[in-house]
Amino acid sequence: METYSTILVLVIVVLLVRELRAGNQIAQSDASIRLESGQRFRTLRMQALEPVLALVIIGSILVSDLERAPVHAIVAAVGGVAGYLFGWYRARSTYVASYPAQRGIVLRYSIEAFVALGLLVVIKVVAEQDLLPDGEIFRSIVATLLGFIVVESVARVVTLVRFYRRDTVTAKVEDEVAE
Repeated sequence: METYSTILVLVIVVLLVRELRAGNQIAQSDASIRLESGQRFRTLRMQALEPVLALVIIGSILVSDLERAPVHAIVAAVGGVAGYLFGWYRARSTYVASYPAQRGIVLRYSIEAFVALGLLVVIKVVAEQDLLPDGEIFRSIVATLLGFIVVESVARVVTLVRFYRRDTVTAKVEDEVAE
């Protein structure tokens, strides 16, 4: 199972890199996209792949943990609530604008994104190598973090898509009024 998970992670990472390159090419070739210092253009597909990556990495670990200790579902849910709030905040603080014609958005750089990615990699390596120490308190903390990471990623992307759709509708209305 771990081999399939690793292969799937690699496939998703390749797709993310492809979307990153596509977004960079769109931003460079389209003069209507104005990026200020500290901003980046991202495709919606790239944003949608990020929670999938989190689910693949964290989902199997969380399911395995819940099989051993079903009570961890409670602490994972608490982590999920905190993750939802943080994902919503992160989306609001990084969102700049949408570009419906290019199916993308502009985001501000954020250190939280790099920390979240690093945390995903560390958790995957530690779990696959069975390096988690025994102890209910530690395992409960890990279950809370797993719930946090999965829900944060999904909440952030859902919020970004909502902002994108809101701006798309606004742009359509403005175009209709201009005609």
